[in-house]
Amino acid sequence: MREDGSLAVAAWGDLGPTVDDGWMLSRGARRHERDALPQDVAELLARRDVAALAEVLPPFAALRTGPAREEAVAVTDALGFRHVYHAEGRGWAAISTSARLLAVLGGRDIDRESMSLQSLVGWQVGQWTLFDGVSKLAPGAVAQLGAGELTIHGGDRPTPEPLSLDDAVEQAAELLRTNLSAYLGDHPDATLQLTGGQDSRILLSAIPPDLRRGLAAVTLAVPGSEDVSIAAEICARTGARHHVEALDSLEGLDPAAAYDLCTESSARLEGMADPLALAALTMAERRLDQGHRIAGLGGEVARGFYYLGRPRDPSVTRARVARLASWRMFANEAIDPASLEPSMREGARERAVERIHGLMAGTGKDWLDATDDFYLYQRMQRWAGVTDTAVCMDRSVVNPMLDDRFIAIAQGMSPDSKRNSLFLARLQMALDPELGRMPLNGRPPPEAYAYPRHADRVRGIQTLAQKAASKARQRFAHSTRPPAGGTVLAAKVLRHWRANPDLLDRARGQHVLDDSWLDRMVRGELDPAPSTVAFVLNVACLPSRSQTSVSA
Repeated sequence: MREDGSLAVAAWGDLGPTVDDGWMLSRGARRHERDALPQDVAELLARRDVAALAEVLPPFAALRTGPAREEAVAVTDALGFRHVYHAEGRGWAAISTSARLLAVLGGRDIDRESMSLQSLVGWQVGQWTLFDGVSKLAPGAVAQLGAGELTIHGGDRPTPEPLSLDDAVEQAAELLRTNLSAYLGDHPDATLQLTGGQDSRILLSAIPPDLRRGLAAVTLAVPGSEDVSIAAEICARTGARHHVEALDSLEGLDPAAAYDLCTESSARLEGMADPLALAALTMAERRLDQGHRIAGLGGEVARGFYYLGRPRDPSVTRARVARLASWRMFANEAIDPASLEPSMREGARERAVERIHGLMAGTGKDWLDATDDFYLYQRMQRWAGVTDTAVCMDRSVVNPMLDDRFIAIAQGMSPDSKRNSLFLARLQMALDPELGRMPLNGRPPPEAYAYPRHADRVRGIQTLAQKAASKARQRFAHSTRPPAGGTVLAAKVLRHWRANPDLLDRARGQHVLDDSWLDRMVRGELDPAPSTVAFVLNVACLPSRSQTSVSA
């Protein structure tokens, strides 16, 4: 803790060296084709160079105190992946990497509408947090703190230039080749996170053949997935060194150890995503080298992920948002509504749709473009981003598809260029047609999407129908899709609660959950799904109302 006049700075954990009174709040920052050194970032912050800071790949954030040590300036990446929070009160203002800390300092209670939304979606939207008056710093924004006041500027989103499909493929291929060649030149020991899906295969295809040979590639073995077999064949063809990491160690965990691991994960996520998923990943990561990583997360921004049909009226309507939320958002992580107290349960769906509709309509874009915007600046920022935030001080991860130039390419194309993975499939075929002829996990090969024949179109319609039927069954059965390892960890957390019911006292005190439902769960009369266990765990790990009852 350091106090200089009106400014107090507290740091915890390993933030590395201080450079020009500045701290990097993520490891291995990368600005286009070179590493972003701490001294370079400190200079950009001193100049408030928002445009240059927007070129640093997510997840990225940094903080710098001024020469007189009476002000502080913080920035987050252009997509808001690295979560930084802020709050203000009478005569004070604060910035922190912890929303829970700001809630305690400011005496802030739970934001019941945000909590209600998370019970359906599993993550947050906009810049809201689980606490009234505590907000997340918007993507690309710079926050200046001084004399008890907070000023936020920047965060403007550039308007992309329109691009044809052919031009987009050509530009993206050149960008990825240049980016990855430079990265592996600087970090030849980097590891590629390789799955059986499309995005990581595209990245491997963009790496020159001589750099693929001997490249480390790691695949997480998930029961029921073809990832391992597909990734193994890809590595055999390219000469990459394949390593498989399984989640089998979860079965042998003691319930108390599993509970501790999950509560730690909840704290790292600030309670705003699934702690069971992060806990399972943490167990696997403990056996892996925590060096430089290449990750394929991000291709969804160019896939038309949320497209539903071809609407004649392109406007964003509440009815469309309700249908999209019901089929795409509420299906995977919604909790058992009976677990909520009645005031939280009643009208929850309507309130969630209203908040999501406000965000999508607020873009001013047509329906399909607004769905792309929602995926990138809501789901990716708040779901993928909070998970990246939880681990961004542990290892250096680069996502070339989150480069601001790749995002501009994705946003510059028409929806028809992205629909049915057309752009990404064409990109794969431009980079490496041989790998493009290999099937994807549970899907035809990219070639079938890039240049579909009649049989491919028929198969695509059948695949879409199967997915729609699966979503329908999931929706009407009120079932959710647990993360890898989630079922095992949920069972162990339940056992620990039943052996130690006092651990749920804080959850009861939040007035979010139904006490009678908790009693039935503790008595073993019901076994909630992993999504519900994750939600209850997050509620139990939030600061108690007594902790947030006294303002700083």
